[in-house]
Amino acid sequence: MKNSKSAFGILLLLLSCAGVLAQEEVRIQDPGNHLSKKEKRTFERAISYEAAFYNRIFSDKKISFSDVKLTIIHNHIDFVLYLRSLGQAVPKNSPGVYLPSIRELIVCSDKKFKKGFTKITCHELSHAFLHLHSGDKNIPAWLNEGLAVYLQEMMFDRKKVKHRINNHYIARVKTLIELKDLNLSELIAWNYQKFSTESFAMEGYGYATGYCMTLFLMQRDEDSAIAIFRNLVGERTTVEVFDEFYAGGFGQFEKDFTEYFGK
Repeated sequence: MKNSKSAFGILLLLLSCAGVLAQEEVRIQDPGNHLSKKEKRTFERAISYEAAFYNRIFSDKKISFSDVKLTIIHNHIDFVLYLRSLGQAVPKNSPGVYLPSIRELIVCSDKKFKKGFTKITCHELSHAFLHLHSGDKNIPAWLNEGLAVYLQEMMFDRKKVKHRINNHYIARVKTLIELKDLNLSELIAWNYQKFSTESFAMEGYGYATGYCMTLFLMQRDEDSAIAIFRNLVGERTTVEVFDEFYAGGFGQFEKDFTEYFGK
């Protein structure tokens, strides 16, 4: 396996301390200088920000990180071969994947993906932190992908972190509402295969809706949103959690959501 990894190039190693906190700094080791200074700084800030974000959700559980590897492969063919060398299926619609079993993020920076390279990496980083915190507990597909899209839209400058609204996904949800094609009760029960299949068959339906659900909750009341996210990880259904932590329950959430994005 070491020879195989050497052939494709482990370009980055994210050295994460036990229970990463907001004030702790993360340094990306990039001896080959494959990243620009801006990309490197962005990833370091994204790691610290997302670690703090998930530590806020799971405040009662600090996890001990072993080395979390971020492998960046510059050629799509090598990306495919590398995943196959690990016995992993190649994602059909994404140049990035997180493998919980070995705690490794693998991202392809081929020129055809370069424009969205930072977003892809931040998206997969969200999956990594959520899985590390949740362990073997169930994570609803809509929540996993909704949080990942929400966090991929963060903008990092030297002074602050700001969320950049994904207007494309908001427009998609507005259209679904106008056409009366949005069914939140159905979507929240989708497993990962159904979520992926339906999303790509319907122009990002699941990703757009999951993102907008996450955005709506965060804009409405962050503390309430954090409580909902925390309790969604486990055996309880989405309806059960909303009925307890959202005023008026899931039925009221559907009405509020539709009214908000249907304007």
